[in-house]
Amino acid sequence: MSLAQPAHAQATSPASSPACVVAGSCPTPQWPKPRAYLDEPYPVRVALLIAPDGRVAGARVEQSAGRLWDDATIRALSRCRFRPARLGGKPVPGIIKMQHLWTLD
Repeated sequence: MSLAQPAHAQATSPASSPACVVAGSCPTPQWPKPRAYLDEPYPVRVALLIAPDGRVAGARVEQSAGRLWDDATIRALSRCRFRPARLGGKPVPGIIKMQHLWTLD
């Protein structure tokens, strides 16, 4: 199993920056129970709303691999540490997009 790097949002001005994940802070997602069978890789893409305090305030699945996989992905990615987006040097809510690819390694 591997976590893809986040898609970076575009900064709207020199004094702004997008939300970003802290490298190495994401836990390995726990395999869904009951243990599901994989016949091919299952990608799950999510958009996470990062609050000004760096915590995940909401999540939306943009590419589903099924409810068990989606829920396990959101649980794991919600435990990552994030740097919030900044506007004028102040933390603001921001969106970050991430993907997890479920595979048998």
